[in-house]
Amino acid sequence: MRALRLACLMIAVAAPASAADCSKDVLAAFEKQRTSKVFRVEFSQPSAEGEVHMVIDYMPPDKMLQTVTSPAMPGEQQTMLIGNRAYAGSGGAFEELLPQFTQSIIAEFASAVGAPKNLGDFECVGNLKVDDQDFVAYRLAEKAADGADPSTVMARTVYVDPASGKPAYNIIAALGGSAPPALKVKYSYPTDVEIVAPANAPVQKLH
Repeated sequence: MRALRLACLMIAVAAPASAADCSKDVLAAFEKQRTSKVFRVEFSQPSAEGEVHMVIDYMPPDKMLQTVTSPAMPGEQQTMLIGNRAYAGSGGAFEELLPQFTQSIIAEFASAVGAPKNLGDFECVGNLKVDDQDFVAYRLAEKAADGADPSTVMARTVYVDPASGKPAYNIIAALGGSAPPALKVKYSYPTDVEIVAPANAPVQKLH
């Protein structure tokens, strides 16, 4: 559920509000995303045991499947939402979550697929490449402190597919230097996703 919460933040692109023209372009791209039949959010995070990889498929208006893999876990850990019911499990074995947990997932799902707010001042950067593909880039940079090296300023860059008009990447990285991004979120729009409630899933028991 923590992964879902982080993904919601990545979609929201939260920052101080503004009406900059390029921000409107970013807003339009995320509007196309949230009205897609399916959209996928994918990213990795470091941990003490190794890299944790997360994939979340959103199928508006009310379906979601989150899959987490980690060297510390024996297999994929999944969380699923279908309507007002949620499930969790691994290896195809699911339990239905209790209402208090389900309501939290529903709220986070609503945030993820809702209209993004408070986009901030995104600047039009122009055409840039990510993973050898061309995208239209929009950047939201932190304000540099007095005397700070501009290359150390962190910035969020949203890369939009020029063909579809939908977001493809959301990357947070320093403006200069060769350090890897602090966070690299990939968006995609698969057409073969099915999210089906597990049959005969027992209700979760509190231990």
